[in-house]
Amino acid sequence: MERGPLLRILKDMVGTDRELDLVISGESAHLEIRNVEDVFELHSSQGLQVTTRQNLIWIDASHVAAAYQAREDGR
Repeated sequence: MERGPLLRILKDMVGTDRELDLVISGESAHLEIRNVEDVFELHSSQGLQVTTRQNLIWIDASHVAAAYQAREDGR
């Protein structure tokens, strides 16, 4: 996955109760991100830093195989 789309998704989550699940290549479990407070691009070509209420998370977007989020309309 490229950094741009993931960055937009995460920025849209700032201050909301949305959750995002990321599937990382080679891992058997997903990574769940919630309570996003800030997100910004790192100097690396695909790096992101996500600040949540509970954690600081660094992501290399090139390792993200999929991202999914519950639809707000419940469908």
